[in-house]
Parts: sequence; C-alpha cells; structure tokens
Amino acid sequence: MKRTFILFCAVVCTLFLGGAPAVKAESTDARMLPVLMYHSVLDDTPNAYRIRPRVLESDLVELKRRGYVSVTLSDVVRFVKGTGDLPSKPVLITFDDGHYNNYCYAMEILKRQGSTAVLNVIGCFTEYSSTHEKDHPEYSHLTWDEIGIVARSGVFEIGNHSYRMHAYKPRFGITRRKGESAEEYEKALAEDTLFLEHALLEKSGVKAACYAYPFGAYDEESERILHALGYETIFTCYEKINTIRRGDAKKLLRLGRINRDGRIDTVSFLDKHGL
Repeated sequence: MKRTFILFCAVVCTLFLGGAPAVKAESTDARMLPVLMYHSVLDDTPNAYRIRPRVLESDLVELKRRGYVSVTLSDVVRFVKGTGDLPSKPVLITFDDGHYNNYCYAMEILKRQGSTAVLNVIGCFTEYSSTHEKDHPEYSHLTWDEIGIVARSGVFEIGNHSYRMHAYKPRFGITRRKGESAEEYEKALAEDTLFLEHALLEKSGVKAACYAYPFGAYDEESERILHALGYETIFTCYEKINTIRRGDAKKLLRLGRINRDGRIDTVSFLDKHGL
C-alpha cells in the first residue's frame, strides 16, 4: 500500500516542535546537518513565523559560538556527490515565502555574520508585488528584479516554493485533490513547478536550486514527479536533524527543517533542538 506522508509547515507544522538529541556523525563520510527554517524578519511582535532582526543575528552569532559553520546548498550537494567537503558541524539556513523583509533586513545580517541561506519564493506572491505593492517590509514579497539582486549577492540561493500552490484551496499545498486522476495530478504539479522555474529564469536570471513543499505537505508521488523534473534537493517541514552521507543522494529528497519560532530566545531555541 502506498505510504503517504503529510507534513505541515504552517499551523500544523508546530505539532512537530520538540527537542532533538545531539548526535555525532558516524564517519568522515557522514555529517549531521541541521536545516533551520525562517520566514518573516521584522521588528514587530514575534510569532511562530516571524522573528525580529536582532534575534536572527543572535542566532547566527550563537551558532558560530557553538562551532557551527554556515554552508550553502551547493556545498551540501557536492558533499553528497563526493565532489566536495563540509565542515564537521555544518548548518544550512533557509527562508520560506520570499518576503521583502528578507532582502531589506536579513540579507545584511547574513553578510555581516558571514552566513548564507536558501530563499524559497512563491511565484504568484512575487508577481503581485512586482506589479502592485512592492518594497513594504510588513507585507510585500520580493519582486522578480529583487530576486535577481539577492541571488547575485552571493548570500542567497533561490528555491522553488510553487507558483500558485501555496494555498489551502482548491488543494492543500501540492497534495492531490479528491477525485483527481494520477495523470491530472502529475500535469498540475509539473505545470505549476515549471511555470515558476521558467519565470525565475526569464525574469530574474536565476535557476531554482531546490524545491520546498508548501506547508510541508507531500507524498511519494509528488516526490517522484519533482525528482523527474530535475530537483535533486527537496525540503520538507519534518523537524529533525538530517544525517547526510556521501553517495546517498536519496537523503536530499527529504531534508527535514526546524522551524524558527520567533517567540523564544536564541539559547532556548538551540538547546530545545539539541544544537
């Protein structure tokens, strides 16, 4: 029977919050890889998906103090393929949704701390901000031009977070609709994915480096479709510290991420997840 995984990174994702024991990699061919998932960075009341800029900087400083080294997604892929190496304690930073405040606040903090990150953008949000309301830290998303700027900064790699599937209706994220045939589902997911992929190339000059499931919802069929489209790295919202190994590319198709709840301080957050 087909095994289905439905994982949530919006409201339901918080059910997975919990401590994770610190674990050591087994050999030089393996690494423990925590992937942290941020969303909005804004000097406003924090919540499960919004963090103040000074707390983001505190996180990066404390991670370095604990021996972690910020790595790029490209570094991770090269390690798994056996064409590159990683530090003994790598950490991968990600930002979901493509908020404009990631550009106007987070990018400078990342630069200052010598960190890099993956920025997973939602195409229809970017299109709206490009044509209607742009450059408002509170509610705008990055424009197509701004995505190109941040990608060329050397700070951000850009990921595909769907063009129009980051929604609760008519389907929950990319999940299959009731009564939808396998062929119809594959066509819908492929068209949405490729639409954003082509828009990023044409309007931003950027190739998508990965895919991030909207709300963290996925199953084996969606994984197969995205992998067939050429995606080697796919992010879930399952809160765990990943073990990656040279030669084991399958692990990159289900990378877990730890949501950064802005309502707790840096030390409490890192301690809670065994970092």
